[in-house]
Amino acid sequence: MIVLPCRSHGWSLLAGAALLITLIGDASPALAASLEGKATLKVPMPFPPDALFEAQLQEIGAADTSAVLLGKVRLKPAGVAPFHFRIPYVDGMVRAGHRYSVRAVISAGGRLLFTSDTVQPVFQGATSPLQLQLVPVGDAPLRGVIWLLAPAASLPVSPQAARQEVQLLLDPLTSTVSGSGDCNRLQGNYRMEADQLSFSSIDNTVLQCEPEVMADERRFLDDLQRVRSWRFVDRRFELLDARGALLLKFETRPQASPEAAASGG
Repeated sequence: MIVLPCRSHGWSLLAGAALLITLIGDASPALAASLEGKATLKVPMPFPPDALFEAQLQEIGAADTSAVLLGKVRLKPAGVAPFHFRIPYVDGMVRAGHRYSVRAVISAGGRLLFTSDTVQPVFQGATSPLQLQLVPVGDAPLRGVIWLLAPAASLPVSPQAARQEVQLLLDPLTSTVSGSGDCNRLQGNYRMEADQLSFSSIDNTVLQCEPEVMADERRFLDDLQRVRSWRFVDRRFELLDARGALLLKFETRPQASPEAAASGG
């Protein structure tokens, strides 16, 4: 079901976010209007903290012509979903009998991470705010994010032993992996195609920690070498062996919502 937007005159900045607004055309205050909406993620996958959210109002042209941009709004950093936005535009540019739609994306470093997957028509008589749903673009949201090891069957964790946080970061540009085990920093290479994933040439520093910590780190590094595929379940990035058995699972550090950040929570 598509919920269509209302049109309102004037606009304001969203509280707690750096909002970049672009208005297409030369408008006097009397002609300024805005389109309100909300975008959610179909799959709650993470994205880098410097990610950009952008929504565009477009006139839909004929099949052989490109869409005409009427206005757009950007949120940088994107913050956390859902994303509430207001697109300014020139009211006089909306013409009877023409078709208009809104498209939204999330990107980071020039990489497209999420996009709206359906055409959302607007200005057809409904009065409710626009609602968009964004879907991940392949495995792109998994890259460029710091993943933290969650408890897994192959890694018994003892709270008594001093250890560092186990992390992985898949570089989106160089296909290198970096991070840390329980004691040492690590780096190497990875290959990711569809749901297939493998690691190679993993190297690490040579610090010595308590025997229990070193044993856990060795199990972690051994498990990385056995990884052959991945899946994303319940906000967790799970790594599987050649038979599909779970080896490791990772999660991201929860992001504070703008309201919590503003209140100090």
